[in-house]
Amino acid sequence: MGFVGAGTRFTASLLDLSSYGLSVSSSRELDAGTVVRLGIKVDYEIFRAGAIVRSRQAGKGFAVEFLQMTPQDRALLRRLYLRLARPPAK
Repeated sequence: MGFVGAGTRFTASLLDLSSYGLSVSSSRELDAGTVVRLGIKVDYEIFRAGAIVRSRQAGKGFAVEFLQMTPQDRALLRRLYLRLARPPAK
């Protein structure tokens, strides 16, 4: 997944996802209160949202709360969440 904000662009690995926000593993450190734009590829589309960093763990990653997204992005988020919540195929 990709992040843009605070004068930087970088990628991070998704750790946890909910309808309210997500947490990621990243060597990049963003301070709480930093506003970012993020994107996650879902099939052939990209989920995009504005978000704010709510917490961080130095050297490990951070958590963001979604601030805004379009109805289409909300539907993509739901698809992504359902895909991740499904047990892997045997």
